[in-house]
Amino acid sequence: MNEPLFTETLAVAGVPAVVLVPLLVEAAKRAGLPTRYAPLATLVAAGLVAALAEAAPVVPQLAPFARWVVATLLLALGASGAYETARFLRRELSTQRG
Repeated sequence: MNEPLFTETLAVAGVPAVVLVPLLVEAAKRAGLPTRYAPLATLVAAGLVAALAEAAPVVPQLAPFARWVVATLLLALGASGAYETARFLRRELSTQRG
């Protein structure tokens, strides 16, 4: 039996860990975490994501929680990024006109 490698299956609610870890660190920085602690936050986030990815198949009751966490991160940071982009564009366009 060929079992997939751990790194091939490391995902939470279908989203790869390589996407979730930077999202968690970015959320922490936007919440006020000093940038100098970002490497430590990366290790903590990676540990949490790996633990959740490994626990979800064993404890199926975690699946709704994992989906909620992933959806919250993706939607909140996506909206925040869209807001920041719109604000940047407004500033750039107003300086070009005036």
